[in-house]
Amino acid sequence: MGSSSRERAMPLVPEPFKNLCISRQSVVFGNEPMASTWARFCPNLDIPKYREPLSDKKKTELDKRTAKLLRRAIGNQLHKSSEFGWEVCAWHDVFGLIMDDQGLRMDKRPYEYVGTDDREQTAVKTRIPDATLGLKAYDAFELSRRYTCAVPDCEEEHNTKQPDKRLSQERLAAMMHNPECGLIVDGSWGNTDIVFPYAVYEAKKRASSYEAAEDQIYHACKTYLAMLDDLARNPDNVAEYQTKDSSKYQLFAFTSCGPYWEVYVAWNFLDSCHVETIWEGDIKDFSRAFELICIVDQIHDYAVNDHRTFVMKHLEAWHARHEKSLGPEGSLLDRADTLRAAVQGGGTSDGEDSDTSAMSIDIEDIIGLMASDDEKIPEWFRLKQKSKSARVDKAQRTRARNRNLRALARDREVIDADPGPARAKAKATKERRKRGPKRGSNPGSKPGRGRSLKKSNKVVKVAEGSSRGTRRSARLQATVR
Repeated sequence: MGSSSRERAMPLVPEPFKNLCISRQSVVFGNEPMASTWARFCPNLDIPKYREPLSDKKKTELDKRTAKLLRRAIGNQLHKSSEFGWEVCAWHDVFGLIMDDQGLRMDKRPYEYVGTDDREQTAVKTRIPDATLGLKAYDAFELSRRYTCAVPDCEEEHNTKQPDKRLSQERLAAMMHNPECGLIVDGSWGNTDIVFPYAVYEAKKRASSYEAAEDQIYHACKTYLAMLDDLARNPDNVAEYQTKDSSKYQLFAFTSCGPYWEVYVAWNFLDSCHVETIWEGDIKDFSRAFELICIVDQIHDYAVNDHRTFVMKHLEAWHARHEKSLGPEGSLLDRADTLRAAVQGGGTSDGEDSDTSAMSIDIEDIIGLMASDDEKIPEWFRLKQKSKSARVDKAQRTRARNRNLRALARDREVIDADPGPARAKAKATKERRKRGPKRGSNPGSKPGRGRSLKKSNKVVKVAEGSSRGTRRSARLQATVR
């Protein structure tokens, strides 16, 4: 087992790295990147040396992709494209092969982290990078179907693309909701869509906002790197790592400001999230565009051959702890599904509009109702539900305050239009609100209609005498009789 200086304890709650160390020496002074010595993997930045052993087919493909990226970058610059236009360029021309890989996932998704709210209370907060790149988790159908290459004469090795039960969505979700484990596998807590990210991307259009992009990348690195740190821990004693090499995990990051790109490597160094800029360049230049594509291809190979293997290897211990802690009633998710099915069966769900429809009952709401002394839930889930309730309460207070402000604004408009009677009426209304409803009065009656029966009859008689013969007077006469 490997020792650890970053303090972790059960119950496990995802926490970003507290310390951040930033390095730009390799791009400023042209030095050898620290990542080549201290990180698990560093791309070969000597691009001619990287290109030399490639096949002629691969070299031709790289040239075509570079030319396409170059044309798109120049076109975006000429037409002053929006930030979205530059993002499309990145997704299709830079990350295109990663998007097509069946074993990886890439999407614009939020990630959650532990922070403090306005009252300095612990809360779950959210940020959304422009792209998160991680592993794909598989459902039961994909695990049984296996991967089949659609290319007739494909010569590539597909062992790394085969679905693996260690990345089963069902097993990961059950282990994540087990209070004896509670290992978060997705940046969006409780989900299994993009598992253990290996890269993150942030784009900006203007140089004035580029510093904000870097800050967002640094925060994402601290958060996602902490997820890998928790994965590498020994589930029976999270104060230590599973092996002496388990602490060698890492994350890549990309930022772009129009055609200007930077590439980062983040890893755990002396109990800090160390983020180093290893490359920068303007992709309107062919050689720089070529370098970026070669670097991304190397990171793609790392994700498939190294990162995926690292994740699956360290998940074995967590799955084993989860299965060992299961009782005869099954996992927390199994019991929640059973309870949801019971609610559905006991209701009168005649169609989609039924309140007891299974689709209308969220599994997290069921788990929240199950929380008790006898039924334990993961600490991260309890914290997330608490933050959700606090946000709902704050929203309700805000809506109530806005309603009162609108009512005051309407009263003010009336007073300004007719200061005399309106001010007296507003004052009387204010006094009634202070006193509250009269004892014995009907709470459901509308304001201004709580008159005595005698006065009401008098009004009816006046109306009866003044409008005899009309339909309204006939109805009033019938009412009096």
